[in-house]
Amino acid sequence: MNLDERIREALRANSQWPGSPDELWQRISSQLQPKPKRSRQPLWLGTAAAAVLVLVFVFQAVWNPQPPPLPEAEEAVPMRMLTAVLPPSGPQLVQPGEVVELTLDAHLSSQDTPAPPRLEIWQEGDAEEVLVMERGLSGGELVETRLLTVQAPEEPGSYRLVVRGTVEEQGQLLEIYGEKSIVVAAAEGS
Repeated sequence: MNLDERIREALRANSQWPGSPDELWQRISSQLQPKPKRSRQPLWLGTAAAAVLVLVFVFQAVWNPQPPPLPEAEEAVPMRMLTAVLPPSGPQLVQPGEVVELTLDAHLSSQDTPAPPRLEIWQEGDAEEVLVMERGLSGGELVETRLLTVQAPEEPGSYRLVVRGTVEEQGQLLEIYGEKSIVVAAAEGS
């Protein structure tokens, strides 16, 4: 006897059901819940959902359009990069009448009207400053060179050289400023 036959024989001997297999299946099937039928959605329902999504995107594009492009300027306004060289931190020691270079800074002005640039030389005393000299300057040259050469005073002492004013250049108002402290040494043999 092979294995299949032994299993069948063991099942028949140990089975408590006296009836046939068909009767057994009828009893079991009567106790089972009926399987619910799955309803199939119609094909047109998926197509309608896709059409609604496309309409939503179209209406959003109509109600929220892209901003219009920026208008182009007729003529580009030239922009200048202005730089400044920082002077040494302490006063410069010079001889009487020696030529001193004053570095200038130029930047766009917040004022509406030009004020011609001026050089002021202030003598620094113990309590106050005294204006020793003042003179007008040519603004065009100052903007181009960003440097002014000044002859130091003949009298020994501490001085402050100041250049300030505004200049119009290529339709733009530029503010010019420069400041330097110097110490004029006493003449030799004095």
